[in-house]
Amino acid sequence: MSVLAAFLHHPSRLFLRRALFQIHLWAGVLISLYLVIISISGSILVFEDEFTARALNLPHFRLEKTAVASIPEVMRNFHEKYPQAWVTGLTVPTPAIPAFQLRATDATHRELRLTADPATAALTEQTRTWVDWIRDLHVYLLLGKSYGIQVNGIGAAILLLLAASGLVLWWPGIRVWTRGLRVSFRHNWRRINFDLHSAIGFWTLAIVVWWAFSGVYFAWYRQVAWVVSVISPIQGMKSPEMPPHPADATLPRITLEGLLAAAQQASPQAHLFSISDPSLHDGPGATIYTEMDLARPGDFSHRDIVTLDGGSGKVLTIWHYGQNHTAGDWILWAMHPLHFGKLWGICFKILWAVLGLALAVLTLTGLLMYWNRYLRHRFNSSTGRSQSHP
Repeated sequence: MSVLAAFLHHPSRLFLRRALFQIHLWAGVLISLYLVIISISGSILVFEDEFTARALNLPHFRLEKTAVASIPEVMRNFHEKYPQAWVTGLTVPTPAIPAFQLRATDATHRELRLTADPATAALTEQTRTWVDWIRDLHVYLLLGKSYGIQVNGIGAAILLLLAASGLVLWWPGIRVWTRGLRVSFRHNWRRINFDLHSAIGFWTLAIVVWWAFSGVYFAWYRQVAWVVSVISPIQGMKSPEMPPHPADATLPRITLEGLLAAAQQASPQAHLFSISDPSLHDGPGATIYTEMDLARPGDFSHRDIVTLDGGSGKVLTIWHYGQNHTAGDWILWAMHPLHFGKLWGICFKILWAVLGLALAVLTLTGLLMYWNRYLRHRFNSSTGRSQSHP
């Protein structure tokens, strides 16, 4: 019997399948805690905006489109209150989070986080919220930005291995292949646990593979983009080359109002969502990044990313993010929205949060299978020996 015929009809007889089982087993045991953490934290972060709005101290803030304070007004209030500090990033109010959000640094390099009333621009200093902690746990595993995301990428790569080996192990043979699609509750709990692992693994395979693949991309995005470009060229999702813009002290310094006007002129159909260094602290030669939303506020899937010189206000690049032309563009574009599931309404969010918990269920059912097949027998035999030798 050929290998293919054996796989189709009697897969359990193949040595390769038994070897893959050992790889699947020990890889799953190795990263079981990681998978549970990523699963639960990821499901929570699907509702990050909603939880953030509740976690922040936003006393009776209401977003009225006709009476929104200007960014220069917010910045004037900030510099009056914190004359020795500068803002490194500012985000405008959205329906989800109805307040300006500011991240700042003072002269002692202490990081500040503030919100500003959307109507009056009054500032409120904020503390680190539990949502920030969950996000750091999910993205950096609380290991810091230097190493955490790379460790996360390794975990995602092992998850890819688990998904690939799991698909091979799932196949029960052509005569009974539909058995792996459903859960039978007529058997004992051990068989139900096995059916749960098999059925959930099959029905969530595609999204688990995507989560793992995008997790590898977030850790090594240049390398993954290169691999994708080998299959299909990258055009719209390739960031523009930054032209040289050395500091020129002879040119007049642009004001924040002028900088915002230049960004708006570069993307006239969009609305500003965020700006880096609105204090213009870094001065000439620095690069200011503005995110200009083309769809609803906060929709990062379609926006213009405009970079400007921090001294003269000259537009350096315009990246029409989301204008995809090739399959490679679509693959890279889909990394963020399909990983986090935050863009397509509450029903999609609920679906994504539930699917996210599937990783934890797969991990727990897999560990129970390991207990049922191996650890339980070893535990019973060791207990029996200890009782026979008092």
